[in-house]
Amino acid sequence: MRMPSSIAVAVAVMIAIFSVSWAARAADLVVPDPSIAPEEVVAIQMKALQFNDNPVADFGIAQTWNFAHPRNRAATGPLQRFAGMLKGAAYGTMLNHASHRIVAQESDGTRASFDVFMETTTGRMLHFMWAVELVDGGEFDNCWMTVAVSMPRDAGQGS
Repeated sequence: MRMPSSIAVAVAVMIAIFSVSWAARAADLVVPDPSIAPEEVVAIQMKALQFNDNPVADFGIAQTWNFAHPRNRAATGPLQRFAGMLKGAAYGTMLNHASHRIVAQESDGTRASFDVFMETTTGRMLHFMWAVELVDGGEFDNCWMTVAVSMPRDAGQGS
């Protein structure tokens, strides 16, 4: 059975709009760049996770994946597998969390570490140790990207 041409055109227009919308959302992702400082990398990822489903579902996870160091991508990827890990019991509290605070620790010019204190939606405070490293060579040469995030540790009650 053939669709009437007006319905076929409407379906084609809807598909085109959806495709353009998704492409625009993918274009909204911040990409690693040598001008982005180590603390900014962590801030970009934490803000994305805080508003995970804005502008589309799991946008924050995709943004976080964008800044995963190539070695981490090899260990935790592809993106679908990484998303499953973030939605799991250990890291799921990061998604749509209430607030966070990033505290710089050590940096030696090629690796920087941070304490991240995050308040969950239920008011629980969690502590993560976050490390970023300068990529040497390849597609992300001279960009800071995440190499390690600890399991969350309880840090008490928030506001």
